[in-house]
Amino acid sequence: MPGQRVKRVDNRTLRWVEKHPTHAVRSEKGISVDRALAVRKYVTYDTKENRLIKYILQNTAKRLERFQKQYQKLSRNTDHVIIEQIDKMLLEINRRINGGFLKSIEAMPENFGMSLVFGMAPGYRELYHCYLLLQHGLSVTGSIFQVSIKDLAVLYEYWCFIKLNSLMREKYRLLSQNIVKINGKGLFISLVKGQQSSVRYLNPENGEIITLSYNPKVADVPTVAQKPDNILKLEKKGAKVSYEYVFDAKYRINAALEGSLYQLKYGAPGPQEEDINTMHRYRDAIVYQNQALPFERTMFGAYVLFPYHNEQEYRKHHFYQSIDQVNIGGLPFLPSATYLVGKLLDELIADSPTSAFERATLPLGIEERLAKVDWSHRDVLIGTVRSTEQYEVCKRKNFYYIPKKYVPDDKLPIHYVALYQTRRLFGYQSGIHYVGEVLRTALVERKSIQEMPVKRGNPNELYYRFIIREWIPLAQPIFPKEEGFVNQFTNLFLLEHSEFVPELLLLSEEEYRFYTELKRRTNEAILNVDDSKVGFEIRNAKVLFQGGKIQLIREGRILEECEVEEFTKRPRSTFQRMVEKVKEMDEEG
Repeated sequence: MPGQRVKRVDNRTLRWVEKHPTHAVRSEKGISVDRALAVRKYVTYDTKENRLIKYILQNTAKRLERFQKQYQKLSRNTDHVIIEQIDKMLLEINRRINGGFLKSIEAMPENFGMSLVFGMAPGYRELYHCYLLLQHGLSVTGSIFQVSIKDLAVLYEYWCFIKLNSLMREKYRLLSQNIVKINGKGLFISLVKGQQSSVRYLNPENGEIITLSYNPKVADVPTVAQKPDNILKLEKKGAKVSYEYVFDAKYRINAALEGSLYQLKYGAPGPQEEDINTMHRYRDAIVYQNQALPFERTMFGAYVLFPYHNEQEYRKHHFYQSIDQVNIGGLPFLPSATYLVGKLLDELIADSPTSAFERATLPLGIEERLAKVDWSHRDVLIGTVRSTEQYEVCKRKNFYYIPKKYVPDDKLPIHYVALYQTRRLFGYQSGIHYVGEVLRTALVERKSIQEMPVKRGNPNELYYRFIIREWIPLAQPIFPKEEGFVNQFTNLFLLEHSEFVPELLLLSEEEYRFYTELKRRTNEAILNVDDSKVGFEIRNAKVLFQGGKIQLIREGRILEECEVEEFTKRPRSTFQRMVEKVKEMDEEG
């Protein structure tokens, strides 16, 4: 067009002028052009990327239609909800294909070249990511789909593993799994007989790790390699070992026919006796070799899962009651019978390390080898520091001092001092971080403690001065739940196993066990210490240890009561009974 009408130029304009020099005239003012190539910009949606978008939508619609046709050909009752969902998806996809800017664009053929836009540009990147997921998701393959009619026992094993995961997925957060994998052909199910698969969960209440493994071959044992179907592995806080349990699927049942020996012994259908014997073998044969110790058992229980529907009747069966006695037995497991298995899973996961240990049968005489804590012997002083200066001096000089009036004569001798740092002075660094062994104890006047000159108070007041061998940091600091001064006495066991300062004041093994179970089942386990009495709170009910009894009290009324001796013999079941009583009262309103 004429040069005076050219408004926008670029390199293409300059190249055109170079090829047509007759339109360029040199003058004193420079070079003028009477005609030139003008550049005009306009908006178009017919780009390589948008052609690919239309192809993606059309291809997804075709696969949905093919899936719908195949689904309707199956010999089963059609789920109309699924059909309606597919119809709605197809309607939305076709509306976008046939309307808007995609209407006038031709879809790119399948052998397209990839553009960086689909890796970087917002919108395009997300669309392509979803398309790749659908490419895999609409084609699911794997050996689990090739089980023949003759392999009902294998199919039952698969179902047991999948259902166990389904029960745990309802309450625990999935961390990882190696069952569903992605390869070039789509999603692949790798649940195969003879190949190990595992799923890991996180218990949101306490942060513990739960692992369920299918077909884990245990070969590193002194005798014969073992191949249980399912192993539940629990990593509990406060325990250095993992607690493992076998859930072995057996697609067979003894029907306890009238007059049979099984019916005379057990009275009702149940697992085969040889399958129960296999559970004993698993628990005894699967061992772990510690570097410093001989072989140790890693299995704390083993259970047969068998197809039976009547859970209520089976509760009276000998092989169900044996679970409470020796932690070996059988459990009915079918789509209509999952309550007993789910209940046992909840109990195993909720068990404290001590309760889990008590479920296993112990060798004769081991009680004599287990160390017992003398709860009446409280030789650890919880010593509060009144200032940061006192803290620094006591740490540096390896000593501690406290007024004599705070240490009764019956508490002597003191063998350890734990330094307690208050919230008011130390903020987020408060709590108990150091403990030291006492080398010498001296009764002195306050003015003789030259490291910390007297600033106020009576300089002639008597103080105990403790010479400390060395201040040793605790493996796990103990955090405060109270304000102000603390001068109490505890023992080394509580100092090594407590999370909060009030726990140091527990007075007996029964109180410690009760509080441990309570902490595992609630995020806010409340412990009250008043006048040397320890009390606990379960929801809106209180638990008191007094007069040799444990009382569950609510609004001044005793809901449940048991002897401390009973709790000592069966702590897990006794605690569970109290928790269920509180739940029952809450449901009644």
